[in-house]
Amino acid sequence: MRNYATEIAKMKKGEFSPVYLFLGKESYFNQEARETLLNFSMEEADKELNVGIYNMEEVPLGSALEDAESMPFFGERRLVIVENPYFLTGEKNKSNLDHDLEWLEGYLNHPSESTILVFFAPYEKLDNRKKISKTLKKKAMTVDVSALDSNETRKFLNGFIKNQGYQMERNTLQFFFEKIEDNLSRGMQELEKLFLAALEDKNITRKMVQDLVAHTLEQNIFELVTYVLKKDTERAIDIYRDLLLQKEEPIKINAILLGQFRLLLQVKVLAKLGYQQPDMAKVLKVHPYRVKLANQQVRNLSETILQNAYTGLVETERNLKTGAGLREVQFEMFMLKYAEI
Repeated sequence: MRNYATEIAKMKKGEFSPVYLFLGKESYFNQEARETLLNFSMEEADKELNVGIYNMEEVPLGSALEDAESMPFFGERRLVIVENPYFLTGEKNKSNLDHDLEWLEGYLNHPSESTILVFFAPYEKLDNRKKISKTLKKKAMTVDVSALDSNETRKFLNGFIKNQGYQMERNTLQFFFEKIEDNLSRGMQELEKLFLAALEDKNITRKMVQDLVAHTLEQNIFELVTYVLKKDTERAIDIYRDLLLQKEEPIKINAILLGQFRLLLQVKVLAKLGYQQPDMAKVLKVHPYRVKLANQQVRNLSETILQNAYTGLVETERNLKTGAGLREVQFEMFMLKYAEI
């Protein structure tokens, strides 16, 4: 696979390949590649007639190929973007659409000189047993847009902050990474707000991160878990009602809560067996930071208390799914009952 940064730099110089395959699940890289292609492949006035975007879950492949084989309208080239080409993977057919793979193979062997054909494949890998997958990877400029791991994400974001002329103290930077959960796409979105807030002196403070970087639903749930464990009924119900006001579904909130308490129980059991945090993360296949936080939460709690909470949330889920009682108050009933144990 080709290096992502190298290919983006070429595009910005006006150097394009006839066929691209962007393979990987990092949404920030995919979005940046799309914007680069749209902004540098042709003049703004030519886009309306010479850009075609086709979702393979909604339209047949032939529509995109017909467009790719057409001559540009009053412009130098055409740009044809193919989204969600699931036929390159082992996924089952998501629709009744007929995708003409022989036509695609023929096109790849003789691509149009006036068209840039781009496949955005948001998958970890393609099914290399399929002839069309092997042909596309061979004929196209295949660019790696795989999701970065935690260390790579932090390195990328740290470098981006410095390159933009901003600075963060080490503790603030660590706090920022924790708030965005080492997610590159989310980090880049949140940095836009932080850069504006620190525009005057280019110094991003911890307070800016605290005030401007939005909590994810999972982070709100983590706070909710903290008050459940403290049996602080009033605060827990306040947070729960806030989540309802934010249009979160009771069954979704409960499912995440249930998953978090399952993790707490697992961490408690593994700690008793002598596992260290890095090993717990590997065994449970979760982010090490989640294990660290879970370990801190359960350190002074008994396994029985965690089991009682977990059992209560399982019962709440059953009530939500079967329609027993008002959905919006099921968590409150659980909390009141749990606080009395």
